[in-house]
Amino acid sequence: MVNHPDDRGPPRQAPGFRDTRGFTIAELLVAMLITVTMMGAALTVADQVSRGFNAQLDGALLQAEARFAMEWIETTLRTAGSNPYDIATTNCPGAGTAFEALRLDPNGNAVMDDVRLQADINPPNGLLGGVGGVCDETGEDVTIAHDPTARTITLLDNNLGGTPTPMTDSVITDLQFTYLDANRAPTTVAAAVAFVQVLVTAETPNANRARGAADSVTLTTEVRVRTR
Repeated sequence: MVNHPDDRGPPRQAPGFRDTRGFTIAELLVAMLITVTMMGAALTVADQVSRGFNAQLDGALLQAEARFAMEWIETTLRTAGSNPYDIATTNCPGAGTAFEALRLDPNGNAVMDDVRLQADINPPNGLLGGVGGVCDETGEDVTIAHDPTARTITLLDNNLGGTPTPMTDSVITDLQFTYLDANRAPTTVAAAVAFVQVLVTAETPNANRARGAADSVTLTTEVRVRTR
């Protein structure tokens, strides 16, 4: 029986000949699976690194804002009671205002998160607030307070009037003043205050993605004041 050319089956490949027909579907699927797995792992690592970096950045900014608030409060408190001309009363912000180095809890809500202080410093001229009843000497009668709604610490210049000015970013969740006498015993008598302990707590507005909770920092300091 004679075999026809079409009956001999597929031609044999010569030794060393490479099949150039490409990948099979199964091989492509395996390659795609490996690629997707590697990309997923890389994205997971990148996300973890990004979370860690953002958490560190938020923490550093929070620390900086809390320290700024604390340093500003310290500087302002140290001026309280400066009265080289022994002022007894002033016409600013209103006629017959008594000079008091500190007024504790000026808004009267029994929460020690605000303080009002007076000082003849800008310039020290025996006039608290300004000349002739014109109350334009800034920084001589101010109120420091916490705004829990806006999460800021504010400054109100009582001689100028108006509304309190936010002095911090919206990250301050607590501000507390504790008043001590010369023996460092707690006191509620303004004239007896010799030291003011200040506590400032700041918290990030958003949760730390790495921990699932907001970061917070609390700073404390003690300031020597002159009330007599």
